[in-house]
Amino acid sequence: MHKVPLVGTISCGEPIYADQECGNIETSVKADFCLRAQGDSMIGARIRNGDIVYCLSQPEVQNGEIAAVIIDDEATLKRFYSYGDTIVLHPENPDFSDLTFHGEEMAGVRVLGKAIEFRGKVR
Repeated sequence: MHKVPLVGTISCGEPIYADQECGNIETSVKADFCLRAQGDSMIGARIRNGDIVYCLSQPEVQNGEIAAVIIDDEATLKRFYSYGDTIVLHPENPDFSDLTFHGEEMAGVRVLGKAIEFRGKVR
């Protein structure tokens, strides 16, 4: 067991302001940081409101991986896809639309890390 920093809340819906909380979670997950999910755009990946998502810090992810992403000053958790001059952040809930960024808009999109595991309550 070791401590992983809980660095805040990440939106699983519309992006939210990326506030930084301080704290740690005792876990056996080999992660660099974790975030508390807020919203339900990732329910198809079984990530629900209140779940803790563990991430590895890395500036890039492969297409289709779930990533913690900063868009300007807002954070969101989505499946990440990059196609040349386009980035698509895809929710895992058909009630939500893709977030798409083209050309210069891509400069405001930054991957914080790759989601590797989550922990939630039995529902």
